[in-house]
Amino acid sequence: MNLFVRQCLRLLRREMRHGFRGFGVFLSCLFLGVFAIAAIGNFTQAARSGLLRDAAALLGGDLELRQVHRPLTVEQTQFIASRATISATSELRTMANALESGKRTLVELKAVEANYPLYGQIELESGQSLGAALDSDKQLPGIVVERGFLQRLSCSVGSQVIIGETTFRITDIIRHEPDRSLRAFNLGPRVMLSDKALKTTGLIQPGSLINYAYRLTLPQQSDSDTFKQLLQQRFPDAGWRIRSWREAAPRVRFFLDRMETNLTLLGLCSLLVGGLGISGAVRGYLTAKRNHIATMKCIGATRTLIFATYLLQILLLGFCASSIGLLAGAALPWALLQFFGSTFPLPLEPGFFPTVWVTSSLFGLLTALLFSLRELGIACQVTPASLFRSYSATDNAGPGVRIWIILSLTAMALLIIALVSSADKRLALWFMLGAGGCILLFRFLAWITLLLIRKLPQTKKPAIKLALANMQRPGAPAAGMIFSLGIGLTALVMIVQVQGSLNEMVAANLPSQAPAYFFFDIQPNQLEQIRQLADNNTDVTNFSSSPTLRGRITAINGVAVEQAKIEPSVRWAVRGDRFLSYAKEKPHGTTITSGQWWPTDYQGSPQISLTADLAKGFGLDLGDSLSVNILGKTVTALVANTRTVDWSTLELNFAIIFAPGILEQAPQTHIAAVHLPPAAEEKFYATVTKTFSNISALSVREILSNVSRTLTRIGWAFKGMASIALLTGLLVLIGAVSADQHRRIRDAVIYKVCGATRVKILSIFGCEFILIGLTTALMSLLVGSLAAYTILQGPLDTDYHFSAPLVFTTLIVGVLVTFLLGLLGTWKALGHKPAAYLRRE
Repeated sequence: MNLFVRQCLRLLRREMRHGFRGFGVFLSCLFLGVFAIAAIGNFTQAARSGLLRDAAALLGGDLELRQVHRPLTVEQTQFIASRATISATSELRTMANALESGKRTLVELKAVEANYPLYGQIELESGQSLGAALDSDKQLPGIVVERGFLQRLSCSVGSQVIIGETTFRITDIIRHEPDRSLRAFNLGPRVMLSDKALKTTGLIQPGSLINYAYRLTLPQQSDSDTFKQLLQQRFPDAGWRIRSWREAAPRVRFFLDRMETNLTLLGLCSLLVGGLGISGAVRGYLTAKRNHIATMKCIGATRTLIFATYLLQILLLGFCASSIGLLAGAALPWALLQFFGSTFPLPLEPGFFPTVWVTSSLFGLLTALLFSLRELGIACQVTPASLFRSYSATDNAGPGVRIWIILSLTAMALLIIALVSSADKRLALWFMLGAGGCILLFRFLAWITLLLIRKLPQTKKPAIKLALANMQRPGAPAAGMIFSLGIGLTALVMIVQVQGSLNEMVAANLPSQAPAYFFFDIQPNQLEQIRQLADNNTDVTNFSSSPTLRGRITAINGVAVEQAKIEPSVRWAVRGDRFLSYAKEKPHGTTITSGQWWPTDYQGSPQISLTADLAKGFGLDLGDSLSVNILGKTVTALVANTRTVDWSTLELNFAIIFAPGILEQAPQTHIAAVHLPPAAEEKFYATVTKTFSNISALSVREILSNVSRTLTRIGWAFKGMASIALLTGLLVLIGAVSADQHRRIRDAVIYKVCGATRVKILSIFGCEFILIGLTTALMSLLVGSLAAYTILQGPLDTDYHFSAPLVFTTLIVGVLVTFLLGLLGTWKALGHKPAAYLRRE
C-alpha cells in the first residue's frame, strides 16, 4: 500500500471518529431513494417470476380456447381430443338465493368437469377433494363457494341455496382457485359446481352470456405455439380466442411493466430531490470543516489528498445508506408474503435479483456523487489564507474544470442507466430531461430573484433592510437556499396536486343520476314482462333496454387486428369479446360527430355506429370497414357515423352499434337499466329476481364500490411512493436550511458583539427566512402547478383541478419549516457569550 493511500485512510479514520454526526439528512435521503427503487424492482421481478412459475396454472393449461354463447362443435372437440387432454369450464353471472336468510346476490358461477384443474390444485378449507365436494349422487348436488358468499347471504356450510331452478347444498369453502389468482375486479363471489349440475339449472338458454373455456394439455408443452397455429389453420372461422401458457395474464404483465416504469420514475424523483438534501448536508458538513481543511493545507496536505479523503468518506457513508436501502427493498416481497400469504392478488416468488441490486446501487452511488462533487470541489479550493480572511476569501470559488467534467459524465451515466433500466425509454428520457430542466430553471430563478431584490427601493425598517442585505451580499447562501427549497417545495406541490386531482376525478365521475340496477340475461320473451313490472311500479322513474350480443373485432379495414396499427389507448377493444348491440334510433345522451344516423326502417348492407375514440384509435373514417366475429360468423360492416358518449352517466350505451336488419335473428339476450330512489331499490330487486330465476341483477352501488376498492388497492403503491417523495422533500428543506447554519451563527455573533439584542437578531434572521420562504413558495406554486398540469393532461390523461387547500397548506408548512429550522440553529449562539465563538475563529 503506497503512502498516498495510507494517508487517505488515516485521515478518513480520524474524520469518522465522530460517527455519522452531520450526515443525518445525507443518509436519510439516500436511504429513502435507494429503498424506493430497490423495493419497486424487487417487487416487480418477484411478481414476474411468480407469473412465469405459475403461467400454466394461471391459464389452466398449455393452451386455452375461449368463446362466448356457444360450446365447441363435435368436430372441433374430436379433433382436439385426439391430440390433447381437454378440461372444459363454463362461466356466467347469475343470482343465488339463500333459503334460510332469504337474501339474494349476484355470483360468478363456474361449472367444471371431473378432470379440473389440469394444472395446479384447488384448495378447500376442509381438505377434501373438489370431486367429493361436488358429488351430485347425494340428495342435493353440492357447490363450493368463497367465504365472501357466506357473508353476503348470512349462511354457512350445509346451508341450501337456489341457483336457477335447482337447489344446492354448500359443501365447502374455496381457499385457493389456481386459475383465478389475479382478482382485481369481480362483480360477485365465486360459486363452483359440476358441469352436470349446471345443465339442471335452466340457465343455459339461447343467447345466454356464458363464457366457455377449454384448457388443453399437450404431450410436450413446448408444442403449444405449433398446435395453436394448427387450430387456427384447421378452423379459421371458429371465432374462438386462443392463448398459450406464455400469454397467461398478459394484462397483468402489461400493468406490471407500466407500474414499474411509473413507480421507478417516482422513486428516481425521490432520489433526485433527495440529492438536494445530500448536497445541502455535504455543504454544511464541509463548511464546518473549512478551517480544518485550511489547517491541513498549512501543514502540507495536498488538494488531491484532501479531495480523496472526503470523497472516500462520502462513498463510505453512501455505501452504508444504500446497503440498508437495498436490504429493505429486497425484503419487501418477503414481507408481503408474510403478511398477506395466499390472499395477495399476485403470485410472488421472492429471490435474489442481481439486476435490481446493481441498478439500485448505481442509482444511489451516482446520485451521491452528482450532488456531492460540486460541494467537495468548492471545499477543496479553500486556501490557508482563509484562516485569516474568514468566509470572504473563497465565497465565489467554483469547483474547478475537472469537477465539472466529472459531474457531466456522472449525469450522463445516470441518464443512460435510467434509460436502459426503464421499459418506457421515451417516458424515462422526458423525465430526466424534465428533471435537468427544472434544476436549470430554479438556478435561473434564484439568480433573477436576487437581481430583483437588488433593485428594490431602500426600506427604513432595520430588520428588513439587514435581511435584504444578507440575501444579496457576496457569498450569501440565499441563492442556494432558494434553489434547494424551490426544488423541494415544487416536488411537494406537484405531488399533492396530482394526488388531489386524481381523488377529484374519482369523486366527480360518480354520476348523480345513475341507474339503480342493471338486469342481464333477459330472454326476448321476458322483456315485456319485466317492462310491465317497471311500468306498474310507481317508484321507477325510468326504464330502458337494449338487445345485446358478444363479438370480437377481427379486422380493421381488411387488416387483421394482429397486424393493424392501433393506438394504445383503445387496444382494450381488440383484446377479447365485447358487448355490442343494434338500434333503430340514436341512443339517448350521444352526439353524432361525423356522418348521419340511419333511417329507422333501414334494411340495407351492414353498417355500424362507432364511438369517436375507437374510430380515431383504429384510424377509421366514414365508409371504412370493421369486421366482427359474432357467434362464429364474421360480419363486415361499414362505418356510417361516429359519436361521442358520456360513459360517466352509466346509462345504457355501446361502443359498437349495428344498423337494424342484420342481427335480429341471432341468439341474443337483453339488458335493462332501471332508475329508482334508494328506498325502493330492495323491493324492486326482490320482485324481479324472484319472478325470473335466470335474470342477473347488478347493483350500480356494487359496481362503484368495486371500482373504488380496486382504485384504492392500486393507489396503495403510488401513495406509498408519494409519501416517500413527500418525506424526502421535507428532508431537503431541513438540509437546505441547515447547510449554511455555521455562517448564520457567525453572523449572529457579530451582531451580538455590535450590540444587537436577541430580539433584534431573531427579527433580522426571521425576516430573511420569511422573505426566502415566500419568494420560493410563489415560484414553487407556479412551477409545481404547471408540472402537475402537464402530468395530468399528458401521461395520465386526466382533468387538472387546482387543490387550493392542499397546495397552500403544503406551502405554509414549507415556509414554517424554513422559518423554524433557520431560527433554531441560531438560538444556540444567542444563549452564549460571543467570546467562545470568537476564540474558534
